[in-house]
Amino acid sequence: MSLESQPQQQTRYTRVRVHDENDFKRLYPLILDYVREPELALSVKEFVFRCHLPYHELYLRKTNRPEALRAEENARDISQEHTISQLVTGLGLQEKERPDWIRILTWMKPELVAAREEALAGDERSFEVRPFYTHRTKLFAHYASAILLLLCPNIEILKYEEGSRVIENVLRRNNYGVFPATRLQKLREVTLLPTTQMTLGDERFYVNLDLLAMLRLFHRLPAVESVSTGGVGPDEDGGYLDRFPPAVSNLKKINVEHAFYGTSVIGPLIKVPRRLEEFTFTTGGRNNLDGGYTCRSPKTIGKALYEQKSSLRKIDIDIDEFIGGGDSDDEDEPRNDPWYTKDLEISTRPSATAQAGNTREYGNTIVSMHDFESLTHLSIGIGLLLGPRAFNADETKEAPFRLAEALPKSLEYLLIRGYERGKVPKYDAQIDELLRSRQDRLPSLRELHGIDETIPIAVSIENPDDNYDALWMPEVSDESWLEVIA
Repeated sequence: MSLESQPQQQTRYTRVRVHDENDFKRLYPLILDYVREPELALSVKEFVFRCHLPYHELYLRKTNRPEALRAEENARDISQEHTISQLVTGLGLQEKERPDWIRILTWMKPELVAAREEALAGDERSFEVRPFYTHRTKLFAHYASAILLLLCPNIEILKYEEGSRVIENVLRRNNYGVFPATRLQKLREVTLLPTTQMTLGDERFYVNLDLLAMLRLFHRLPAVESVSTGGVGPDEDGGYLDRFPPAVSNLKKINVEHAFYGTSVIGPLIKVPRRLEEFTFTTGGRNNLDGGYTCRSPKTIGKALYEQKSSLRKIDIDIDEFIGGGDSDDEDEPRNDPWYTKDLEISTRPSATAQAGNTREYGNTIVSMHDFESLTHLSIGIGLLLGPRAFNADETKEAPFRLAEALPKSLEYLLIRGYERGKVPKYDAQIDELLRSRQDRLPSLRELHGIDETIPIAVSIENPDDNYDALWMPEVSDESWLEVIA
């Protein structure tokens, strides 16, 4: 069937979703519509990808039929697929990879779908081959999603479930300018979704997400402003990226909630933007699968925040569950990492916080913020602010600053977590001094929380099966296809 004879959908969408089989069926006609009439793609503002690819095709019994089908599909003639061939060539995909793209993208051609459905309907042993078809259709959805992301120039919001090598490969190359033209020039907001794969995506635990590696999919795009994720942590067994050149992105807002990363990720993360305005990092609400803890150095985090002191407006950090130790920054740069090298070429700051030098006395705290000239909102744990109790509980180990003098005059909102009057005398002394000098030292402060009432710090859930109600679960929002209203 030629392109001209394919039915046109002609529906204009503002949101495209890739999640289930009903979504998959829409993608091939949609691609053809956007190739035939590019103006139709201009209405897409949001793209939602929630579709993990199973690692293996699961069969009830051993059979050679899937391999025969695979060989048949690999031998399918694609020499007349001119439209898709021109598409992948025009987008800049490499010549050696084009045959795979053409073959997989045409998997959902109506005549091929009809032939498969007819064959399955007449097959008494269809269970022997259905997993092959299901896996191949999901694979098509990944390839089609990558193409649609390149075809829709006005996408502003991307929600992406981690785990698609196909999409990540395309987005990474686009982000670093490998393609002839950089797409997604208007992308502003990115939400990174942890995998929903049955085993790895168990929502009782922090789900593995290589956060810094995910930034490489979009951080250099000109309009990108915010990234958010939640319920995630590093893959301690498989490894994760913990180096990133600073000041290489236009990101302004970073929101990481209920996460289990340590300083090796938090420090570089804070420094990636050129001018960070809002930073949220909280832990708790999930269980750590291996039962361990993670190192979070107040000094390293404080030094990273200091590099953003002229632009930061809002800080919300809730990590008092595990803090302590000295400066944990490592100055070694990764070897044989071309993406790191590309970022290093445009970086304007030292790549390690230790190279920036100690600008002030930290002690075992996050640092005095008196010269964070733009800061209006601060939510923080008492331990991170004045030193954790485990390391700094007696009168001889005071914080190297007075709290009343360590907060900026621009501050309008202050929330302190974990403070209980009478528990730690030196905390009480600092808080009392703050209250006495509040009007003079903090003239803009309108809201102060956590003094008369204790606001608990976030903690991980030790026995999730027995404490299911305490688990953090992401909010469920409407992400269905959304049409343009005339």
